[in-house]
Amino acid sequence: MTVTRRVVNIGILTMASLLIVHSTALAHGAGVRGTQALYVANEGSDTVSVMDVGSMKVIGTITVGSGPQHVAVSPDRRYAFVTCGRSAEVWILDLPTHAVAAVVPNTTGPGGQTVFGAGATYAYVTNSLYSRVTVIEAATGKKVAMIPVGEAPTKIGISPDGSHAYVPSERSNTVATLNLSLNVVAAELPVGVRPYAVEVSPDGKYLLVSSTDSGTVTVIEAATRKPLRRIPVGDDPHHVVFGPGGAFAYVLNRGSDNLSVIQMANHQVVATIPVGKEPSDADITPSGHYIYVTNTGGNDVSIISTRTSTVVGTIPVGTRPHDIVISGDGRYAFVANTGSDDISVINLLSQTTVGRVPVGKRPIGMALW
Repeated sequence: MTVTRRVVNIGILTMASLLIVHSTALAHGAGVRGTQALYVANEGSDTVSVMDVGSMKVIGTITVGSGPQHVAVSPDRRYAFVTCGRSAEVWILDLPTHAVAAVVPNTTGPGGQTVFGAGATYAYVTNSLYSRVTVIEAATGKKVAMIPVGEAPTKIGISPDGSHAYVPSERSNTVATLNLSLNVVAAELPVGVRPYAVEVSPDGKYLLVSSTDSGTVTVIEAATRKPLRRIPVGDDPHHVVFGPGGAFAYVLNRGSDNLSVIQMANHQVVATIPVGKEPSDADITPSGHYIYVTNTGGNDVSIISTRTSTVVGTIPVGTRPHDIVISGDGRYAFVANTGSDDISVINLLSQTTVGRVPVGKRPIGMALW
């Protein structure tokens, strides 16, 4: 493997508009998901924007490969991994200097995603072009394995202890269970048609796999690797979010503009929550009390109460909102607006948009440091 090292000059960007926020409202804690900087993958401009959370301003722009789609910050907060779908590269950024530590070629593809194993020693990247999961040593950028999985892998889930990864493959209609200590496929399980995402329950006991073309979610017992039930949900289900404690799971049905609420005790849908048009992504507050859902077709965000399973508010944002991340202290949500090339900042205390920060073209993936 050839690792290309490059020097990146990060310049301060002049913002087209100022974000006005009272400084007294900007005290952030460390947070498990980070609260110091937001990294934004701009798919249309082949860049990563670095936004300082304290000032709510873009402080730098990093040129990366073609078509960056996903950013993942390592658990030790030393690296950011950027998957570039069109150039099939993973760019590794050193934090907090933002120097490019390595470029790993022939590693990923469209829709590629990175997760980290136990101890943050290795990163695991889905490669849709070659139907593989690429294993990268985080500190050196070296490929250490290419694990064959089903055809066209997309998202990737990981067990709470970091010992196993679960990879749905859209064209194989399967989920591969990876033993990460051996870098091998331990099992390959059938699921619904065109599986999109897999989510692991907080206790690690169950996997929920959404299948977009069959309108179902498959429940798999992790210990036995046995599919337990295939649950009908709404049309075109995509992301799955677990509520506090894992008692309920929320499935975003992009085609029917609603969320299905699955009770994990009996693996049944117990409620359907109407939201905005084309729900795309969601994140849950650290308290577990609210889930914020981006509605790509409605240019807004729905607020779901996990206590009542109802919509308690709707917040307008930019055009075609996609990803959403919530700060570790639970004070702010950041929404990537792919149609208006900016980030909406939501104050979660007042549940209002407090500003929009211009970034690159088609911002799609985000991670907090």
